[in-house]
Amino acid sequence: MRWKFILCLIFSTGFIQAQETTDIQAVGGNKQLKHFVAQELLYPDSCVENGIEGTVVIRFTTDHTGSVLKYALERNVSPACDAEALRIFNMIEWVPAFNMGIPQTDSGTFEIEFNLKKYRRLVRQRGYSMHYYPYEPMDTSGVVYNYTDLHTAPHPIFTNDKISFSGFIAANLNYPEAAIKQNLSGVVKVGIIVEPHGKISNLRIIEPLGAGCSEETIRLVKMLKWMPGTYERLAVRTRMTLSIIFNLDNESDGGFGPKVKSSYGG
Repeated sequence: MRWKFILCLIFSTGFIQAQETTDIQAVGGNKQLKHFVAQELLYPDSCVENGIEGTVVIRFTTDHTGSVLKYALERNVSPACDAEALRIFNMIEWVPAFNMGIPQTDSGTFEIEFNLKKYRRLVRQRGYSMHYYPYEPMDTSGVVYNYTDLHTAPHPIFTNDKISFSGFIAANLNYPEAAIKQNLSGVVKVGIIVEPHGKISNLRIIEPLGAGCSEETIRLVKMLKWMPGTYERLAVRTRMTLSIIFNLDNESDGGFGPKVKSSYGG
């Protein structure tokens, strides 16, 4: 019996160690990365006209902070497709690899498929084939500015000028049933980068809340379109945070009613 116990102990220890080893991943995880690529990708006109398809593969190395140290094309498709893949790659922020809980320098790959049939379907689903820039000119350096360093800050764009950010969130939020049943209240805080075209990138949860509240916050944030922040009269990439407070107030009938507060800033 003692021998069997030692075997189990070794197996359990190995499992814990494996759980503490992770590869490089995009900020926000693969699901958010997939959504970002789907909203950002623009199939080059020359490649559409010539029926060029294929998968661009970029091999890269990040340091212990997640900063990209170097990258190179491991598989190319065409100069135009390669350039588009690199444009998107350079917009992504990364979480470093970890070994036993310690961040490491490591390598990984990033792939973008150029497939005409899939792209045409994607364009129909998202409703655009080009990015519209609500403010020009724009900064092309790729530098990400902090919210507090801007000359003008980003703000949501709504078709109705009377709608505020808080009003939009309150009108569109679906308080998760699981959170109501658990009488769960709290704050979900997310981080994003508002791009010069007003869409967001690098969406990540900073302060999560269970029972579907984090997922509902992500859904709402993805619905927003932004006027980009500016620095020296150029539309720039802006790092900012958004918070949604999920709260259940006591109702007169003894039950609980959803109440939501929200804010955004640096």
